[in-house]
Amino acid sequence: MSDHHPVVGSWRVAVTIPGAGPAFVNLATLSSDGTVLVAFPSPTPAAPGAGHRLEFWTPAVGSWKATGEHAATLAFVALGVDESGTAIGTHTLTAAIESAGPGWSGSFTMEVAGPDGSVQTSVSGTVSATPIAAAPTRAS
Repeated sequence: MSDHHPVVGSWRVAVTIPGAGPAFVNLATLSSDGTVLVAFPSPTPAAPGAGHRLEFWTPAVGSWKATGEHAATLAFVALGVDESGTAIGTHTLTAAIESAGPGWSGSFTMEVAGPDGSVQTSVSGTVSATPIAAAPTRAS
């Protein structure tokens, strides 16, 4: 990987899933060594009929690789539990992204699997990232 690839950095990522309401925000870091870390708002309401009310998701861990000077693919996995701590499965996301100026955007697919690893459903959508930039500190 390269420190100079335009996807390296920390990002505020707007996630849009058609028909699922307004975009929501995740935080992501793509490191020069190919590591991806993503943080989600938690808890989230469970899907109707899930048998529990809330879901808690770990930060996601994964990797990315350059597919061009301004393009990359990435994949990451988060683990979920319900409000009683019972495992509810995983979210595995794959995406193709492309840098455009100070940010990047692209499309993704997320597979939702149960605790036994069987895929229950998948959803697709788009992402659009803006950088989280360090600000100069003020002298006291």
